[in-house]
Amino acid sequence: MAEPIGDPVVEAALADLARADADTAAAARAGFSSLTWGEGLNAVTGYGLADFLWYQLPTKWMCDLDEKHEIAAALGELFHRLGRTRYADMCASTATADILDTYEHDGGTAGFKAYRSALAATGLQPPDIPGLIEWGSVMGLDEASAYASASLALEHAVDTGEIRPGRPGWRKAAEQTIRVFLDSPRDHLTGSTWLQWVHTERLQDWAEGRGAERTRLATAISNQLLHPVAAPDTAAHHLAPLQWLLDHAAAGAALTQTGTLARPIVADGCRRFDWLTANPRSESDIVELWTLRELAKQIGAVRRSGRRLLLSTTGKTAHAAGTPALWQATTSNLLGSDDAGAAAGEIALLLLLSGEDYDYRELNDAVAGALADQGWHDQRTGERITPDQTGTLLSDLRRRISLLHLDDDERRFDEPLRLNDTGRLAAHAALRARALWPRPYPYR
Repeated sequence: MAEPIGDPVVEAALADLARADADTAAAARAGFSSLTWGEGLNAVTGYGLADFLWYQLPTKWMCDLDEKHEIAAALGELFHRLGRTRYADMCASTATADILDTYEHDGGTAGFKAYRSALAATGLQPPDIPGLIEWGSVMGLDEASAYASASLALEHAVDTGEIRPGRPGWRKAAEQTIRVFLDSPRDHLTGSTWLQWVHTERLQDWAEGRGAERTRLATAISNQLLHPVAAPDTAAHHLAPLQWLLDHAAAGAALTQTGTLARPIVADGCRRFDWLTANPRSESDIVELWTLRELAKQIGAVRRSGRRLLLSTTGKTAHAAGTPALWQATTSNLLGSDDAGAAAGEIALLLLLSGEDYDYRELNDAVAGALADQGWHDQRTGERITPDQTGTLLSDLRRRISLLHLDDDERRFDEPLRLNDTGRLAAHAALRARALWPRPYPYR
């Protein structure tokens, strides 16, 4: 018995096709039914068709390669009869044939890579936009809805000629389309934009993560993270060491044979920021300086070329944009890139913002308890993570806070670590960046 389509226009086209070729009509019906799940022609989108042709058909259909080619061709003939020329062309394209062949002969990894490449070339895939959104490989319902609707916005722009994939400037046009879409109302009742919906969902997901203590701390602050933290008036003062390094890199900072900064630059930094009173031998002797190099590297602001330290493309953008851009780049990377260190640092910042005082050992103890509650263990022994191990994980964050003078400069070593006003703003910005970061796969 033929599968119901749920669309009289499509049924009529299939009946007409069956009079010419019953086998082709049967293949087209099977493909269309799988593509739309009974929702009819209005459910078809370019993105959905690409996913069917270049992923679902080659990986989910238990038939031989020739049958897969036949289904794609039959579906193309159906779309041709329905007047959906672009969809018909996609079905009959060499890209579709090549991707089906790649899955069959070279395996799933190669096939999926070919699928992603072909999808990017269609102009229908919502792009990541630095500083605005990076789509997650794991999405919540609201983000998935935003992603699907963003693809429809791109498809409309392609249909109207506003975006012409493959032509010069088409990717910038696609970015602009997505910027406008994300700033448009998702909810006309409240006026909330699509981007706000995605951010709210990610914040809620972040706040309700694993571990009762971390959940308590994150939930208490999550509403304060809904809006971005603007660079404070004091930002330039606190970012001065990073600005200094980028200034040197912009001029092509000299390096030693081992890749450290040349001694005259090291001496300049020590004099300027009072890092060391004695005569330094190299960058490696100055904890602030190698902390600064690590931070700049994580931001992606510098690169090495022979015996020179230069600005990367990201570094040139931040350097030219001034303090607000450098503030955003710095706070977004304050917690570090290592999973364990970032998880420990996140809890530490939540604790420091809670109003409680924690000295060195107390902060290690509190963070270790929260991490253990989340399931963190010593990989070698399987035992719960210890305060000493947590202290090691927090070393990068502590050094960065000290480097940027985000804490109380006057405190003694044995006194509690307290963030100053700029430090509290930096902590909010760092936690917001962490909360809004796209969810990876596998989800952690």
